[in-house]
Amino acid sequence: MDNTNLGVALVTGASSGIGHATAELFRDLGDTVFGLDIRPTVPDGVTYVECNVGAKESVDAAVARCAEGGRIDVLANVAGIVQFGRFDGITEEEFDRVHAVDLKGPFFLIQAALPHIRAAKGNIVNVSSVAGNKAQGYSAAYSAAKGGLGPLTHILAREFAPFDIRINVIATGQTNQVTAEVLDGGTYQDSAASMAATASSPGGTSHFPGNWYMEQLAKATPLKRSGPPEEWAGMLAFLASDDSSYVTGQVHVVDCGRTGLTPGTFPWLSASTT
Repeated sequence: MDNTNLGVALVTGASSGIGHATAELFRDLGDTVFGLDIRPTVPDGVTYVECNVGAKESVDAAVARCAEGGRIDVLANVAGIVQFGRFDGITEEEFDRVHAVDLKGPFFLIQAALPHIRAAKGNIVNVSSVAGNKAQGYSAAYSAAKGGLGPLTHILAREFAPFDIRINVIATGQTNQVTAEVLDGGTYQDSAASMAATASSPGGTSHFPGNWYMEQLAKATPLKRSGPPEEWAGMLAFLASDDSSYVTGQVHVVDCGRTGLTPGTFPWLSASTT
């Protein structure tokens, strides 16, 4: 991709992971970047705007601040949270919290930013997960919420096309920044026994089976590794740029071939991964 200025870009979840890497790359491309998050640890050179993406009032206020300069060219909906645990142990509050951030968040952001993006004939990129395409064990709320982003993107691509607005979604695989400590504190320790403990726990007493689970997800890819957030940031920049001017309404899977080669809820149990 050439060093094209994308204009004014909004990146949610810019304080960590893929959102942080995306805001950093957009900044390096010469853009005016606003990093929306509940935490202020956005990259240097990125303007921090406090925002709870799961709350409409917070989103509306944040977008209004970002639009004070008169335009918004790119919206990157990266913010997301995950809740692990058995289905029968998920509370209504947990289910609502995941959907508020992972599905309603992009809905709120797109509605709030749409008048500005329409005026700029800009681009929108949503970040989903392979868990939303083929489902992922012990993450019913997360898989359902992320799964909604695909159809939402397909529908909006048709609605927005007359206004020269493109919208795409990236289904991510495993990043190397996701650990049990980051996600849930790791109810179980890092061992193969954690898998059995999660599977047999009544009522979802384990919310996350430990770093062993994440390590096995990485091994289920052809390259046997997780990816650094920068590998997804590059795809986000491509889809936000004119280099992808003929691409809209698509789910772009970036998972190192994991879902294409390893069927099943726990792919490392398949002989195809050995």
